[in-house]
Amino acid sequence: MRVILPEIKELISSKKKRPIRKVVSYFEPADIAEIWSELTLDEQLILFNALDIKFAADIFESLKEDQMIEILNTVSVEKKKAVLNEMSPDDRTDLFAILPDEETEKLIPLLDEDEQKRTRELLAYKENTAGGLMTTDYITVPEDVKIGYVFRELRNKAKDIDFIQYIYVVDKMNRLQGTIPLKDLLTTNPQRKVSRIMDTHIISVHLNMDQEDVVHVFEKYDEPSLPVLDKLGRLKGVITVDDVLDVIKEEASEDIYRFGAAGGTDEYLSASPFRVAQKRVIWLIILALAGFISGSVLEHFSFLLSSIVTLSFFIPILMNTSGSAGTQAATVVVRGLATGEIKLSDIWHVIKKEFLIGILMGVVAGVITALRAIILQGDVMLGFTVAIAMIAAIIIATSLGGILPIIFKKLGVDPALMSGPLIATILDTTTLLIYFNVTMLLLWRLQ
Repeated sequence: MRVILPEIKELISSKKKRPIRKVVSYFEPADIAEIWSELTLDEQLILFNALDIKFAADIFESLKEDQMIEILNTVSVEKKKAVLNEMSPDDRTDLFAILPDEETEKLIPLLDEDEQKRTRELLAYKENTAGGLMTTDYITVPEDVKIGYVFRELRNKAKDIDFIQYIYVVDKMNRLQGTIPLKDLLTTNPQRKVSRIMDTHIISVHLNMDQEDVVHVFEKYDEPSLPVLDKLGRLKGVITVDDVLDVIKEEASEDIYRFGAAGGTDEYLSASPFRVAQKRVIWLIILALAGFISGSVLEHFSFLLSSIVTLSFFIPILMNTSGSAGTQAATVVVRGLATGEIKLSDIWHVIKKEFLIGILMGVVAGVITALRAIILQGDVMLGFTVAIAMIAAIIIATSLGGILPIIFKKLGVDPALMSGPLIATILDTTTLLIYFNVTMLLLWRLQ
């Protein structure tokens, strides 16, 4: 798209709606959204107002949040009303959820009566739950009708629904009784009863299920869409795979930011340096305060360092190696918890495994460090001391890196908060304590 951006700009500058509409129609809405930031606000408005409502709404749904808000604040009331009514219910609800309440209350009256009701219902659900993800665009039929009736319903309603994979069969209380995949519908005699061909083995999610758990259900059953039910089994909405992909991206970004102790998940390029620094500095202060403890340990054992100066040569090696080992273990466990591979009940299995891994890695690193001490310092006992400290530090590091994310999860805290810098800072103090105590036990008393 960026290759032909000059031609698009030239076309927009002509302000001729028909040619603009014709040329832009050859591209996907997501492609137009990709170059949106390359256009001036005036160019965006000319383009947006030139397009038919359906295509304009599709582009609007593909824009970033700040771009959507800017357009809403600029276009005419009539265009705003038309676009908001054309949007899919779940995307519209996501937009309203990020707006101030007073702004949302101004926009909802622009919707048609049915859309107002659907929007208020969706806004009532928590953002990070199945209810907050679902759309109310789906087709239901009674269980006592024939397939011919289903075909008529499909023809009447399909044009207003973006994603149809199943027809949902409900009773008079709107309780879900079964589903009919489109492929089965197309190959069935129109005279057959719905109750004879519907699939009663229903995979569904609960209205208040956390969005991460919803992702796991999609992954487990490999479904393109899932119905959302309340406690009484009534059908309240449908979650489609495109919404799940958004959640996966959102959760992955959130975990990466937290694990790197980098603050929130704003768009990096569009966020101000002040806002980015504001979010990062909180973690920086926490890590700095935690680092004071390491300094206190060094101060407490300063008599050892003054007596055996060569001890200080190995402090960076020990701290960096144990910190890296702990971060490796924490990364694997946080990822396992996120994907559902590791459960809370696996805590002892994780401890045992990371303990053994720590022994194997510690022996290798310990031997290398000992050889360095023997060759360069010519001190066999120093090499033995450093090797023992290295082995112990790495065993503790991998064990803590494995267990702390699980403990966080068990306490109801996001395990990604056990970030790389945080686990490394904790292990700095732990490693120093191990190193100096091993030295006191094996080396210092022999001096």
